[in-house]
Amino acid sequence: MLQITERAANIYKMDMEVQANEEVRLFVRGAEGFFLGVEKETSEESDWKTVVNGVRFFVKEDDLWMFDGKTLDFCDKGDCIKLH
Repeated sequence: MLQITERAANIYKMDMEVQANEEVRLFVRGAEGFFLGVEKETSEESDWKTVVNGVRFFVKEDDLWMFDGKTLDFCDKGDCIKLH
């Protein structure tokens, strides 16, 4: 399943000001291709979940196909997302 680096977790934690009781949803956005969407939301029992460096991430079942076997990271400067 999806691996999330500590660097990515830290950037989301700072940029989104994630508090201890909040969760971050990763999802698929589409327009002219597929893009990574990120928002604070509350997970449900059936969602895939992981905690990285104190940040609780989750993915809804319908979006798992995009994340399967991938790693979420940021470029060295922290200015671009890498999902590879």
